[in-house]
Amino acid sequence: MKMYGSVRQTWPPIRKDWEAYARLRSEILKRDGWRCQNCGSMTNLDVHHMRRRSNLGNDAEDNLITLCRICHRLLHGTSTRSR
Repeated sequence: MKMYGSVRQTWPPIRKDWEAYARLRSEILKRDGWRCQNCGSMTNLDVHHMRRRSNLGNDAEDNLITLCRICHRLLHGTSTRSR
C-alpha cells in the first residue's frame, strides 16, 4: 500500500462480482477445453485459483485453472468422498 500525501492507495479488488466471475469461469473452462488440466476428466469441473485469494491471488486468467472435483480436493488435501 502506497501513501501519497494524505491520499491512501489501496490494492485493487481481489474478487470479482458474482456475474463477472461466472463469465470468467466459463472463459477458463472453454480455454482449458472443458477438461481437468491434471487428469483430463470432463465431469464435475471446478476453476481453481493457483495462488489463493488469501495470499493476494486474484481472479485473473493466469491465476485460474480447470480441475475436476477429485483433483481439486486432492490438491487442497480434503476428502474425495461425496458430501
